[in-house]
Amino acid sequence: MRAQKSGQNDDDVMKAAQDIYYNDHRIKFSLEHAWRELRHDMKWCSTYQAKDTGKEKHKQVYSVDGEDDGGEPEARPVGVKAAKAASKKKKIGKEEDLSVLQSMFEIKEKIANRKVLERLLAKKEPLSKMETSLKNKLMSEML
Repeated sequence: MRAQKSGQNDDDVMKAAQDIYYNDHRIKFSLEHAWRELRHDMKWCSTYQAKDTGKEKHKQVYSVDGEDDGGEPEARPVGVKAAKAASKKKKIGKEEDLSVLQSMFEIKEKIANRKVLERLLAKKEPLSKMETSLKNKLMSEML
């Protein structure tokens, strides 16, 4: 609709849109009946209007009493102070997540060390110097 030229009607615009669709996808657009049914639906109209209103300097003003417009006004955008407070809360949450991950990593490391110690203790052959020192180190950490 944004590319509609002077003197064109809806059928001309639809024909041009079908040509563009065919050039892009190499198949004919087969859902024209659905498009004609849904083109004025509120869901799709709001999407189309959002693209057109991007150039406006002022936002739409809603009445205070709310009776004139008949619908619910859109939610107000988050203010600067509220956005800063929310970002600080997110950082605190991220620090908590980091501490949980660190504790999980420490537990995983202890389990891995315990498995190595169990393997060294279960070994029947004589241990090398390095294996003996590793066994002693792991045992001292466990105690």
